[in-house]
Amino acid sequence: SSNILNQQSLEHRQIRQHRQQQLLTPLHVFQNTKDQSLTSSSSDLPTSQSTVWNPSLRNFMGVIASLGALETGYLTYSKLAGAEVLCTTNGQCASVLNGPWATVPYTQIPLSAIGFIAYATVAALSLAPVLSQDSEEDDAYNRIALLMLTTGMGTFSTFLITLLFNVLHQSCPFCLASATLSWTLAGSTWLGGALPPSKLQLGLKASIGSFASVTVATAALFWILAGGVSTPSDPYLTYESDTGPKKPPPVIASSTDRSLDIARELKALDARMFGAYWCPHCFDQKETLGEEALKIVPYVECAENGFNSQVKLCNSKKLPGYPTWEIAGKLYPGEKSLAELENIILEVKIVDEEIF
Repeated sequence: SSNILNQQSLEHRQIRQHRQQQLLTPLHVFQNTKDQSLTSSSSDLPTSQSTVWNPSLRNFMGVIASLGALETGYLTYSKLAGAEVLCTTNGQCASVLNGPWATVPYTQIPLSAIGFIAYATVAALSLAPVLSQDSEEDDAYNRIALLMLTTGMGTFSTFLITLLFNVLHQSCPFCLASATLSWTLAGSTWLGGALPPSKLQLGLKASIGSFASVTVATAALFWILAGGVSTPSDPYLTYESDTGPKKPPPVIASSTDRSLDIARELKALDARMFGAYWCPHCFDQKETLGEEALKIVPYVECAENGFNSQVKLCNSKKLPGYPTWEIAGKLYPGEKSLAELENIILEVKIVDEEIF
């Protein structure tokens, strides 16, 4: 009987173990499924996401750079197409954008075109890694390129704004907007930590090199435009004699009724044109007005070795370059079309009427 009881006890124990195993099996299955799901989910995450530097800041810089590209693209189109730029500062904006400082020396390339290329490049560099998920190595080089480019843009914008207020003494909303965008991009890269720790020395050298290169380039630009450097290829530099005061080339074009009317209006506003005998833009300005109109509007020679030089007067005016018009006591640098001169005359008259 004891054997029978032992056997029954063993059977009961096996039944209980079997029932417990049946109850625990779904829990083990659920736990295993959950672990596999978590493992699968983590493996599906893009492993390169963490290698891209500050995606949100990159998106912000992409937007800022795109705005800069739109602005400089508009200015470049207006310059090349000869379209009038929408200005709201009594013509000062147009005077700056159409002046001698608005183009690359010895070319017809607008400085705004260089700005457009720079902004477009920054936009591409900012957004490309976010879209393509670059490797850590590629992202580091991308950040260095961003530092180089934005540092140079910020440096050049500082030069232009200094020129605008301290030399030209004029206002230009487009110039201020572009400078603000450039400074924002430069600040975002430096304050946002774009300098990659893995390539610290390379990033610093590249950024310092960019700063130095742009500084030298802007100094050269200022020296060329303000100092009056001309190229040997200019046809206006050929003279029969190299001795004695230099005379500008004779004006060939005849004045039209329109240019004569403009000349009379300019004379009534005590206007005069400052220039130099070697300056091709000065010669082109004279050709625009014509020989007869120039007998009405005074011309002031600013080259020290020029014929009837009035270099002291020119220096006292702190002229930003040649040619520069003085109309009603205000300076308007750069070669002007007849339409631009008419607009300036109209604006001066409107201001006079408001004053009186």
